[in-house]
Parts: sequence; structure tokens; C-alpha cells
Amino acid sequence: MENNHSENSTLDSRVFLSWTKKEYPSAPYNSQADTYKALVRLFEVWGLDKQNPFKDFVHEGQKALIKPNWVRDYNPLGFSIESLITHPSIISHLMDFLAIAMYGKGTIIIADAPLQNSDFDKLTDAIGMKDIVKEFKKKHPDIECIVEDWRLTKLKRVSVTESFKNQSLQVSKDNFGHEHVDTHVVVDAGAKSFLEEVSDYAKRFRVTNYKPSLMVRHHCPGKHEYLVTKRIFEVDFMINVPKMKTHIKAGLTGAQKNLIGINGHKEYLPHHIKGPYFKGGDNYCMPNWFKERYEDVYDFYWEHFSALPMWKRKLVGLQLKMLWSMGRLTGRDTISAGSWRGNDTIWRTTLDLNHILYFSERSPKKIINIIDGIVAGEAEGPLSPEPKAVGVLIGGENPAYVDAVMGKLMGYNIARIPTVHNAIYSRRSQFAGPFMEDFSVIVADANGNKRVRFDDLPDLAFKKPRYWESAKRG
Repeated sequence: MENNHSENSTLDSRVFLSWTKKEYPSAPYNSQADTYKALVRLFEVWGLDKQNPFKDFVHEGQKALIKPNWVRDYNPLGFSIESLITHPSIISHLMDFLAIAMYGKGTIIIADAPLQNSDFDKLTDAIGMKDIVKEFKKKHPDIECIVEDWRLTKLKRVSVTESFKNQSLQVSKDNFGHEHVDTHVVVDAGAKSFLEEVSDYAKRFRVTNYKPSLMVRHHCPGKHEYLVTKRIFEVDFMINVPKMKTHIKAGLTGAQKNLIGINGHKEYLPHHIKGPYFKGGDNYCMPNWFKERYEDVYDFYWEHFSALPMWKRKLVGLQLKMLWSMGRLTGRDTISAGSWRGNDTIWRTTLDLNHILYFSERSPKKIINIIDGIVAGEAEGPLSPEPKAVGVLIGGENPAYVDAVMGKLMGYNIARIPTVHNAIYSRRSQFAGPFMEDFSVIVADANGNKRVRFDDLPDLAFKKPRYWESAKRG
């Protein structure tokens, strides 16, 4: 049985798993690495040529894009960044496979838009991208390698008050409101946007650490603009290489959520609606006077941040700290910033960006997804995950089904994960295909291949974010 609008989906919904060792190899990365062997097994069960898997997707002289998850250069819990980002060994192997398909001539772009206060140079240095590119160029001098930071706004952490560091950010590269730049293009999803259903609340759309008035410019009834990198419309082939992680706002982050990184300015990205659930918002659940005042002061702080003298920033920061503390003391929940299962906004933004990438006139001819789940991230991901050694790569063309399989493995009931459920079951989604009860996955390991029903996939029992426990299996 298939979804009643599955004829709209032009993507192959098959998903493939490749189990491997639960650890990464050390650099330099070569064909003896377990990650390389796991990729080869993945390509084999996918039905691709294990020697030249991309030969039908990209050719000599063409352009390919690798989109990793490079969200941040550190884990505040003190763990390594292995559970935060796509491992460089996967990127290195994919570059080698692309070079084979290109016959040594073409362009490979590796790029992302990390969190605004992430240090991109520190991140790429930590994972050895310069060395990877240097060694690659020795072997393939006629392939241009470009490592790019797609962010248009960057934030630098400074100390405003020792007790309120989570608000102590300073704009270091301010392109606010400059929609028309050389590297990005505005795309309006219009009335077809998944946000249109909640556009009556558009004036309350929010994303943390940005001026509220900037969001209003780009989202209102009938208008839903995104500022995406032009690279996605310039390449012939794209490999989306997300990290297998939990997500405090979306439950999980995988193939679909990784595409938030194709957008250059955060003020184009509604993440939640201001206010409590019972007053039309989804920032948190229960009404609370202190939390609502906190939101008002928070809006003031970011609306006027650039103009505020340092003494006033400190004063407002202390006021925010007081309201935050009182909200926690008197509130019936400690939810903030839409970080809970009741978030009805972020999935809409995510699906909009996925539809822009996959179904625009200038979309890449082919897009595939390979999720790095060798060391995954659990608990309070995506920015503060605990590492979980899993040892799996997940591949497929349709990002909704790739995410469904990933979520099932993590221990989620995917009907309770809005990004995945709506991508598969919404009548307006172009990713819809088979119902999950009819779905099976092709699994490979060192002993061979087998087909496994979706409902029979193992539960790896990931620790869920605090307010996503109710979304687990069972």
C-alpha cells in the first residue's frame, strides 16, 4: 500500500545500511580504512559500482558538492567533536570516489554554514581538512577543491557578564538585511511553504540571537523567503553527509535537517513561535508571566544589540538572568527556545529548504544522502551531544526515508517526529512514497546482505533530549 499522493514523488525511497566498526580510523585515510570498506559495502547493496559508484551522477569537468555537518568546533560537555560533526575520513573517501567519476578533472566543493559563533578555521584545522585537500591535490592536480563557509553573519563570543554568558555575543560580520549578495540567492516558497499554515503568527516567528524585525521582512502570509547558497544550483551532483544525532528542537537531525546549512542568514529561518503553546506559540508549553516577560526583554536585547552601549548590555543581561531564574522557579516546565516535542515550526522550515533544494528548476541532477552514524550523538544534541558508538552508515536518495530509518534505529516512533512524519505523510510533500508499515531496508555487514522490515530494525536506545522522551518507540 502506498501513500495516496506517492505519484508526486520522483525519488527512489530505498534505504541501505552498512554496519562497521564503532570507531574512526586515524589519518591519513586510505582504502584500508574500515570507513572506506563500509562505504564500499553500502554502494554494493545500493546497486552502485563499488569501484566507481558515482559514474552515472557526475562526469569529467563537472562540479560536485559535499555537504557535511560542521555545526560547531567544540562540544561544551568536554567530549571530542566526533559526535558533533561528519568525520573527515568519510569526506576524504567521498572525494576519492568523485575523482574517479570525474576522470581527474572537475570541481569538488565541501561546504556548510555552521552555528553563527562557530570558529570555521578552528573546526577545519581540527579535522585536518587542509591536509586532506593538500594530499588530494597531489593525486588529482586538475580537480579544483573548494572548502567554503556559507555563513553571511558570524558572531564572536565576548564576556558581557560572567553570570550570563549565553547572551554574551557580539556581531563580527554584519550583513543583516543584505539579501542580494554575490554568493546567495533569495527563494520565495510563497503560499506553498509549509509555514503558510501558521503564517497568521508570522510576526511571532523567532530564531535565537537575531533581530525579530529581520524575520518579519521575510515571512508573512503568502511570502516565505530563504537565502540559499547559489552553490546548490551550480553543481551537477550533491552528496549530503549529515551526522546521526538527536536534536532538542526537532527530535533528531539527519538528512533533512542538515539542509538548514544551505541558508546563509538565520533571520530567514523560523525556529519557533514566540509565546507558550496555550497562547498560540510553541516556544514552551505552559503560560508563565516571567517567561513571557523574558521573551519581551530578549526581543529588545537583540533588536537593539548593535546600538546598546556595553553598560546597558550588562544591565539588560542581568534583567534577563533574573527573569529566566524566576521563570524556572515559578513555571510548570523549563522549556525554552522551542526545545521540545511541541515545536510546530522547525519542521516546516526544514521541509521548505528540502523542497527548494530537490525540486527547483536549477536543482542538482542528482542528490544522495549518506549519514555518518559510526560515532553518533545522543541526549541533548545537536550542539551538546554525548557520543554513542554505533558503527553504521545509512544511505539513500529520499531524505525522508533515510531519516525514518535513522530515527527508528535511534529508538523513536517516527510518527512522533514531525520532520519525518510530515515529509512522508503530508499530502503536500513531494518526498512521500511507501507507508512505513510496508517498508523494508537492505542491510549489509561483513557477513553479507539481508532485507529487514522497517518495524524489525533494532532499537539502539539513544538517550533522548529531555522533552522528547515521549517520542520514543512503544
